[in-house]
Amino acid sequence: MNINQKTSKFVHKLEKRLHKNKILDSKYLIIKRECNNAPLGLFAYYITNIAWIAYALRNGYVPVIDMKNYANTFHRDNEVGKINTYEYFFEQPCDISVDEALKSGKARYIWKDIPDFHPNESLDFLYHDDIVNYYHKLTKRYVRFSSETQKYLDEVKQEVFGRCLPNERIIGVLARGTDYTTLKPYYHPIQPDVSSIIQKINEYREKYNCQKVYVATEDAGILGQLQKEYGDDLLYINQKRIVATNTFLNFNKEFTERTPEQRGLDNLAAIYCLSLCNGIIAGRTSGTVGAVLLAEKYEFKYIFSIGRYGVDDTIIEKQLV
Repeated sequence: MNINQKTSKFVHKLEKRLHKNKILDSKYLIIKRECNNAPLGLFAYYITNIAWIAYALRNGYVPVIDMKNYANTFHRDNEVGKINTYEYFFEQPCDISVDEALKSGKARYIWKDIPDFHPNESLDFLYHDDIVNYYHKLTKRYVRFSSETQKYLDEVKQEVFGRCLPNERIIGVLARGTDYTTLKPYYHPIQPDVSSIIQKINEYREKYNCQKVYVATEDAGILGQLQKEYGDDLLYINQKRIVATNTFLNFNKEFTERTPEQRGLDNLAAIYCLSLCNGIIAGRTSGTVGAVLLAEKYEFKYIFSIGRYGVDDTIIEKQLV
């Protein structure tokens, strides 16, 4: 018997009360996350999917990702229920499709969109190597790029880093702007300004002997300022960028003029290239978490932690060398 999300929530509470892992004979755990009118980016799904995959494996379920039956940023009109947009970018964790899982009659949905514990932009995650390594191994095994996506990422990697000399070292930077810094969404981590980013790049570039600077940014203004500062030493992918927006990025008509697949691939490629650098300087975002999960081993990290929008108290800035 398949169990929908509402029933799964009830069963989960019952399981906790009775201290049992599985009440019903379910084989598959179907993972989904509803937008609820929030324009979630690819890495917002990425980091919660990984946590639910971990939960499923710990409890003897086969994880299956459902971005088919619930509307998300990557659906076109009338595609909900027809296209699993997760499979635009990734293979299913255990090569089982949503249709196969549901057809089995032994599938249950997760009981809430966001798990209690997941890789996130908190310092508790970003500065604990044992937790990072745990999720990195899961990511490598169960969040595999599709063959088409891997081919695309390899092409972008060559475009970005192909002109670098073999021994050149690269400092990676994530500079989030546009809607994030304009709208200042409540409780989201405050992003550093460009002058602070440049100051930290220069400090770490000298300290770790990095010849090139790679930046992942969707903000044309930020890119322009970094180009003035670093000239030919600045590396970046060729993607759509805008200067500022008073709407969420994935609702902005200029930014979303590309196909949903291309928007996702651009985001993925920017973070993938960031994960290949020698070290990272970044604000706290889902993309930062994605890069840390994908990276084999950063030699250094600097994560700006300067509080959250709409919250008076600030968090003391930390540094990991």
